[in-house]
Amino acid sequence: MSVKVTGLEQLQANAQQLVKQQLPNAVAKSLNKIAKNARKKAIKQVAAHIGVPVRTLQGRVRSQSAKRRQPVAKMRVNRMDMPLIRLLERPRNKIWVGKGGIIVGKYAVERGFKQKLKNGRQHIMQRVGKARYPIDVVKIPLSTPLTNAFHQQLKDYPAQVQNELRQQLQFILGK
Repeated sequence: MSVKVTGLEQLQANAQQLVKQQLPNAVAKSLNKIAKNARKKAIKQVAAHIGVPVRTLQGRVRSQSAKRRQPVAKMRVNRMDMPLIRLLERPRNKIWVGKGGIIVGKYAVERGFKQKLKNGRQHIMQRVGKARYPIDVVKIPLSTPLTNAFHQQLKDYPAQVQNELRQQLQFILGK
């Protein structure tokens, strides 16, 4: 008595197709989802810490999503200091001018003032020396908070990739 197995070749062909087509797509999707979540959470955390709208910081992060052929998601972060005047984009932040200083949001600037520059922009300036000059634009340091936030969001990166890839494969195999 012999048993004849039918469809074995079809099953092998389907498995090969899954490896060739679906697996690279699943890897790219999982990497893009992890990068998107890390970006969103890090920006939200830094914006709350600084007291600036999230939208102001979103423009400082450029993302390049992972593709099927190149499964690498890239994020470029502009970590340069941000001028203090950008805090006034949030309507809740008010400017308070007093004798010998200025307060914007939670930042107090001694010998600070608001000035309209020749190019039409306004900035919060600060006198540094005894004389009238030199004056500098007051800036908020972003390098450390942004770096720490992104490192914190991606510290358990291997586990995140593993979980996300498992979910993607379950979705594919469940079809």
